[in-house]
Amino acid sequence: MVGCLHNFNYSKHYFGDSGTEYSASKQGIKLYQDDQIIDSCIVIGSGGATGVHQNSSLIDNDQLLLCCCDTVFCLTLPDLALKWKTQADQATCFQIFQHQYDYIIHGELQVTKLDKDGNKKWEFGGTDIFVSIDNEEEFKLETDGILLTDFAKTKYKIDFDGKLVWDTYKC
Repeated sequence: MVGCLHNFNYSKHYFGDSGTEYSASKQGIKLYQDDQIIDSCIVIGSGGATGVHQNSSLIDNDQLLLCCCDTVFCLTLPDLALKWKTQADQATCFQIFQHQYDYIIHGELQVTKLDKDGNKKWEFGGTDIFVSIDNEEEFKLETDGILLTDFAKTKYKIDFDGKLVWDTYKC
């Protein structure tokens, strides 16, 4: 039943591009005031499933940004209105970080930078997915760029304009 997660009826429902036909992840948001729910919404995405963890969402002033499957959703606070949504990876968006006035998304297939309005500024993809099965750090923001490691253990450094600085790829 759409809009019901753990037997709770959410007042607003937002879907990724194919979320109405095929839902892989659902994230419920409830706003409380004095222990009472004042508003709620559910975000339903399609593509690769996304877990909820420390860096899968962020609050930027009066906005909540969250990764749900292949899409980043931007909700206004406190009314939980959908401001924009952008497919930021073809598979799954794992993490979102604020960088100056923009957002950097660590996806399974690519790293994407979005502006405050959800427009893509750039995308960077490697030779394999940015996932590790041995707990190696596959994504790290540094002061001068982003360090990436893909599934095949190729390492990359890109600058904050999405340009490759170096890699360890061997033909």
